[in-house]
Amino acid sequence: MLPRMLAALVLTTAVLFAVPTPAATAAVTCGGTNIALNRPATASSSENGSLLPAKAFDGNTGTRWSSAFSDPQWLQVDLGTAQQLCRVTLRWEAAFARTFTLQGSATGAAGSWFDLVPAATGTGGTQTIDVTSATPARFVRMTGLTRATRYGYSLFELEVYPTVVPPTTSAAWPTWGGGPGHAGVNAGERTLGNANVAGLHRLRLTAGNIDSPVAADGSAYGVIGAGQLAAVDLATGAVRWTSPASSEFALRFTTPATVGNGLAFGGTLTGWVRAYDTATGAERWAVRIDGNQLFHAPILVGDTLYAKGDAQGDNTLIYAFNAATGAVRWTRELTGYTQATLTYDSGRLYLAGGNSGLLSAVDAGTGAVLWSVPVTVTQLQFAPVAAGGRVFLAGALVAYDGATGRLLWNRGGAFSFPAVLDSTLYGVDFSVTPPALRAIDAATGTDRWTFSQAGPAINNSFFSATPVLANGVLYVNLGRVLAMDPATRQVRWTGPEGATSGPVVADGRVLIHTGEGLGVYGL
Repeated sequence: MLPRMLAALVLTTAVLFAVPTPAATAAVTCGGTNIALNRPATASSSENGSLLPAKAFDGNTGTRWSSAFSDPQWLQVDLGTAQQLCRVTLRWEAAFARTFTLQGSATGAAGSWFDLVPAATGTGGTQTIDVTSATPARFVRMTGLTRATRYGYSLFELEVYPTVVPPTTSAAWPTWGGGPGHAGVNAGERTLGNANVAGLHRLRLTAGNIDSPVAADGSAYGVIGAGQLAAVDLATGAVRWTSPASSEFALRFTTPATVGNGLAFGGTLTGWVRAYDTATGAERWAVRIDGNQLFHAPILVGDTLYAKGDAQGDNTLIYAFNAATGAVRWTRELTGYTQATLTYDSGRLYLAGGNSGLLSAVDAGTGAVLWSVPVTVTQLQFAPVAAGGRVFLAGALVAYDGATGRLLWNRGGAFSFPAVLDSTLYGVDFSVTPPALRAIDAATGTDRWTFSQAGPAINNSFFSATPVLANGVLYVNLGRVLAMDPATRQVRWTGPEGATSGPVVADGRVLIHTGEGLGVYGL
């Protein structure tokens, strides 16, 4: 095992911990799922008993609905629930509409219909129409007004796509360390489209090397130079501010930054926790954890900042601070030293292993120890991943109930830190060659799907292969950074090789650290 300080510093430079303030407005996008597929359908008429309304919603372009040979005729679908819509795609057979309307209704009752778009002109073939109405609709109806042929109206498929408003994510991000950058849901982020990294703008930060950047509000935060905490403009690469330089190594910053509530927080080798104004770089407060050292970034949850250090006698101290003032709210001493960082989820803090061999849960409000259970996995110094009331340990992938500490399942293998979204874990399994990205059922530990491809080796494996989820897109380093659609497993974007830490997705950009330094990619 690495010496204690060296091992902790390796973890520090490899891991990102940050919780930005909740987004006021989530990014709105057009969804990629056809919500009309296989939904109940009706029509004003059908040409015969084989060309029925349901044929236009079965996902099969070899079947179709066709109406009687007269004007007007309509086809409608029941989406099940009222939803805000953004797009309708009509896949016409040769008998298409010269003019038609698209309408929506919350109930399907007479008099309840409203226009999704003004009266449209049919083009035949595949016709995609953007929908601008903000009124939710459960029923969608196409009404053919005039025919383009002497036959009826005929559609292979009528597809309906919803507006997607990602949920506003609270400060309690579902991830290890409480931070979105490596394993979690970054709900307010824009998704990069289909492109190769060579076709994207790349910015090399003038600040040089930030190993573990935190991206928030148009800036990257991290340690540069002689252990200084810095804010760097993501658009230009210019340094916005730095903390004062120190010639004494013990006073230099040794943790990545934590950002939120207008403050940037960091910790030093000798146990100082310092807070800086994100706009100006002015120091707001500084508190020293007596007799402790800080190797891991604090966690910000709401108005409370949590930090962990090494107590006298090789135990571990957890501190809860008022994030605005630095006033100590509570402290808790746990048996045993650990190189793992704290993790937060659902009102509980989790700390794994170390020489105590325990996984512990602590009440985030009071500091009371809720439970401790023996940990049998080998990666005792790794941070837990906590989400949805469950706690996951990397290495041999193991799941525990967050409320009781009960063992739920033990997957085994050799996994990176997973990302968690809803009921699915995404992690890279190094027990196979080449390493495989696995989507795993969080409740059972069984595979939902597996993806792998031959390519260059993965640097710093466990740390650099941690996936990121942003707006339903999965970013992962499998020797080169890829952006994937987790539903289809299609690669949408290809990034550089040689990433030395997991990608960071924020402000519509992807931050990738390689041996050449930190690259910022965006459209």
